[in-house]
Amino acid sequence: MTHPPDPAGEAAVEAVTEIMQAASVELTYSPDGAPLPTAREGTTSMTASGAGPPGWQVTCTVSLGEPLASLVTPDSTRLLEILDAMPGAAIRAAARLRPAGEMPLSPAVRRALRDTLVIELLAHHPAMRAASAPTELVAETIEYLIELSGTRVESDPITHGVVIADVFKDKPRLQFDYPADLRDAKRAPLLFDGQRSLLIVDTKGHPRFELQRHRLDHVLGKTPPRSLAPEFVESGALVAEATRRLGGLGFFLRADRTIWVAVGGNRILLRRAEHWTAFPTEFTAYVASLIAGGRAAEIVVGAAYIISARGRGAILGIVNDRNLLDGIVSPKDRYDLREEFDRPAMRPETRLHHLIDAQDLDEQTLARLAVLDGATIIDRDANLLAYGAIVTSSDSQHEGARTAAAKTMSLTADVVLMVSQDGDITVFRGGEMTATLLGQARQV
Repeated sequence: MTHPPDPAGEAAVEAVTEIMQAASVELTYSPDGAPLPTAREGTTSMTASGAGPPGWQVTCTVSLGEPLASLVTPDSTRLLEILDAMPGAAIRAAARLRPAGEMPLSPAVRRALRDTLVIELLAHHPAMRAASAPTELVAETIEYLIELSGTRVESDPITHGVVIADVFKDKPRLQFDYPADLRDAKRAPLLFDGQRSLLIVDTKGHPRFELQRHRLDHVLGKTPPRSLAPEFVESGALVAEATRRLGGLGFFLRADRTIWVAVGGNRILLRRAEHWTAFPTEFTAYVASLIAGGRAAEIVVGAAYIISARGRGAILGIVNDRNLLDGIVSPKDRYDLREEFDRPAMRPETRLHHLIDAQDLDEQTLARLAVLDGATIIDRDANLLAYGAIVTSSDSQHEGARTAAAKTMSLTADVVLMVSQDGDITVFRGGEMTATLLGQARQV
């Protein structure tokens, strides 16, 4: 039986696949009162049903595709929480926009549907579900951050951090509503910039107190903190750390106008250029699968996040055998060969290798080296092999030099991550692009 046109449903499907790039979405329509399709069973597929076009019910099934599906385990909590809430969010978002009746949907309605889908997703996320936070609070918070993203103070972009958490037993001494009662206070986002301080809001939408970065342990106890170095703070680490300790839902408006959402200490979503993307939470596991294990995957992915947050470009490669670099990377760029040169024969670059402390490589050190011109290469055990290495490409006529170099290096390396200045992270293997993270969405 043919169902009526459903442009809102089609737009919801497109929004879901944009948010979860490794997912496929299927809508099945049933007349009102007819039996609903049997839900698919499995860890990597979730189903929900609800109201469709007039006279119809719709069932939405969201399934993870490969290679991510094969990497999911019951311990993949963050990803499974998003997957579990996504089908219902898609149905509710389409239902909210369906009365508009536009065929096709205008760009403005499509943008509204994308934001509505994320609002429904977050309001029904386990971090908010137990707290019974109203959907309107999530919607108002996102709308406020979108407003702020177009605002500047003395030519400087605004940042802002807020955490919605159910941690209060007492009633507020003074009841204000967030963000309504702060919207006209222009200094509010400056005071709670998400880097030095953030605002804690209860689940009824009442602002309660500020949480300052340097008083994090004093206010929240002695839970071992994660690193809050400047590279992390700029990408919303203070907001993420607050959600790790307090629970709830964190929002951070970054200086580049992106909006980042954190749950349980981890970033799970970001909004950029009016589009939403989910962090592939198994991204590190995916990279690890390409190199057959080793600690390099976690360090390289962490460094890529730092570089992406700072708007810098880089090429990061992982190789199995350092001898594969012979003839590809100049000896002067080889950190691992620094002891093999006599002092009189050392090039200036080689002398610098002896001054670099990379014996116990971490993601911050790797990120600092990787933003230098050229490629940075480590082995599977995270030993630094080269940095600032020039990789020549046979053909870069039809693509950027960094992309051409990353493709060329991936013919030798197990895997290569390329970070663009726009924040995109692209994975190359065997000369081909295999995955993207934070990629620019197609404009609608």
